[in-house]
Amino acid sequence: MHGPDSLECRDPEHIVVEGPLVVHPPLTEPDVLLAGEPPTAELSSWLDAIAEITRAANRDAPLADLLDLIAGTTARLTGYGFCAVFVADFERQALLIKGSYGLSQEYIATINARTPIPLRAGETGEGPSSRAYRAQRPTTILDIAADPPSRSWETVAAQQGYSSLLSVPLAVGQTLFGLINCYTVEKHEFSAREIILMESMANQAGLAVETAQRLAEGRRRAQEAAERADALRAELDAQRQAEEDHRALLRVVLRGGGLAAIAESLAAMLGCAVVIDDDAGRVLASACRDGRTGCRDPRLIAAYQRARAQVGPQVGRETVAVTPARERRGEPTGLVVPVVLDENLAGHLWALDPAAPFGPPQRQALAREAAVVALALLKERTAQEVEWRLSRDFLDDLFDPRGQSAEALHARARQLGADLSQPHTLLVVRRDPARGGAAVHEEREAYAQRSLLSLVQRTAAGEPGATLTATRSDHVVVLWHDDGSNRDAQDFAEHLHREIQAYAGGWTATISVGPTCHDVQEYDDAYRLTCGVLDLVQQSGRRDRVASLGSIGAFGLLLQVRRPQELQSFAESMLGTVRTYDQRHQTGLGATLRCYMAQRCNVTRTAKELHVHPNTVAYRLRRVEELLGIDVGDPQAMLHLQLALMIETILGD
Repeated sequence: MHGPDSLECRDPEHIVVEGPLVVHPPLTEPDVLLAGEPPTAELSSWLDAIAEITRAANRDAPLADLLDLIAGTTARLTGYGFCAVFVADFERQALLIKGSYGLSQEYIATINARTPIPLRAGETGEGPSSRAYRAQRPTTILDIAADPPSRSWETVAAQQGYSSLLSVPLAVGQTLFGLINCYTVEKHEFSAREIILMESMANQAGLAVETAQRLAEGRRRAQEAAERADALRAELDAQRQAEEDHRALLRVVLRGGGLAAIAESLAAMLGCAVVIDDDAGRVLASACRDGRTGCRDPRLIAAYQRARAQVGPQVGRETVAVTPARERRGEPTGLVVPVVLDENLAGHLWALDPAAPFGPPQRQALAREAAVVALALLKERTAQEVEWRLSRDFLDDLFDPRGQSAEALHARARQLGADLSQPHTLLVVRRDPARGGAAVHEEREAYAQRSLLSLVQRTAAGEPGATLTATRSDHVVVLWHDDGSNRDAQDFAEHLHREIQAYAGGWTATISVGPTCHDVQEYDDAYRLTCGVLDLVQQSGRRDRVASLGSIGAFGLLLQVRRPQELQSFAESMLGTVRTYDQRHQTGLGATLRCYMAQRCNVTRTAKELHVHPNTVAYRLRRVEELLGIDVGDPQAMLHLQLALMIETILGD
């Protein structure tokens, strides 16, 4: 305890008598001589007592035990009935009993709780203990019942059974610590010799308390240092373990392990379930807490989905704790760490339901392991890009086999994992054009194209029938082999379409299922037909669907004509005159004819679609009849016109 008073402010006055209260000045050398030397036996007892107090302080006894020892030793040496050691409490501005001898616990509790001794004078004046503490001088009182400021303690004093009091200041170092109070049952005049001995005891007690405090402070600092050392050792051990785990994970990647191997290793290292997803929330790999692959474990996938719902929009570029709501038990806990590749968010690393709560070391370790996941993704992406480039070059030659031998094409296909001696069906996937001619951002367009390729590749990777996947221009081509043991090409196209709908970010795609090829020489025509179907479907405004030759009706027959020049000549003979007239006179006879055919030859609906009067439509149709020399009421003439318009749709104007 530190207070505002110090020993240097003692005022060497003579004895001050205030009624029954006597404040004694510091004793001079003549006072000591007059008091006389104590007998040898008594001196020996005092020295033994002081030595016992010193030993207690040196063996690091608790302060409460030391103060009780000081009180008990003082009482036994002086023969006083009671003794108490008071300690200043500056928060309460009071002196509280912390060590005692002969005093009942009830008395101590009453004094400390109800009538503590104030550090300063109270409303009725200043009692002996307060005066001794403030004046830093021994204070005596012959009869506590006759002292007005002590009346607050008169009742408890009577219950305890004491009359006279000697209060001696107790200093620790250069700071006032408290008091040593001695009480006698009978009224007693305290002699100079008694006061000298009590001051000596107070001095020795102050040294013992100071020693105890310093030892306690040293012990506290040693404990704090030990705790800091333990924390540093634990942190160092965690860092070493994290470094070992990091190296082990790098070895997994360097040995050719993919995301699944990384997930399994991380789950075993951290004692938790691990899920790796991409930026669209598609699970790439997972493992259960014991390291088993968890991609097909419904409980793990369900826990991941609940964790994603808990985190919500917070998931992004920052590490986020997965914490369940208070009212919902059984929800997953853990951490989600972003995986960043080329400054772009590539996905997330989810560590769920750990055996022990994650602390800062685990958060740091997961951040490092996310970098390994990014490395594995980069490695996987690089390998995919090489494979896609080789596959694209191969498809370029397969779809234009001029100058390529069948044996060479078969050999190259086998190197890419496709056996073209077996029948394959061609699938072409293309993103649908933006609606309403919306502006297209170049970077966003490139990212969407990469996303389409990646999504098709990952969906095909889990299908044994998808033997080759590559990108050509603005579309993705899949060669599908149906050996009867897996789904057919149409079923796979429907499955792929659902995957695109689920994971595409703001765009749709149409899939065209082409014919089945049994020879390498058939792939060029199959590719042309499949792309033709895709063009027709997307140009007609239909989108986000699976199409095939059979789904486009008569257009499919026209697409299969091997000499498009003849089709183009037929269309020109039928519609060329109308097109030339429109160009010269800035009219819309061709558009009116096309709309009339699309509206099933209904003049009223055609007028409504073109926002003109029905008479205007009738006039334009008569003008077409004049230019072409036909009758629009003739079914054969209308069939020829319909064929010509379909050819224009396929081949362009």
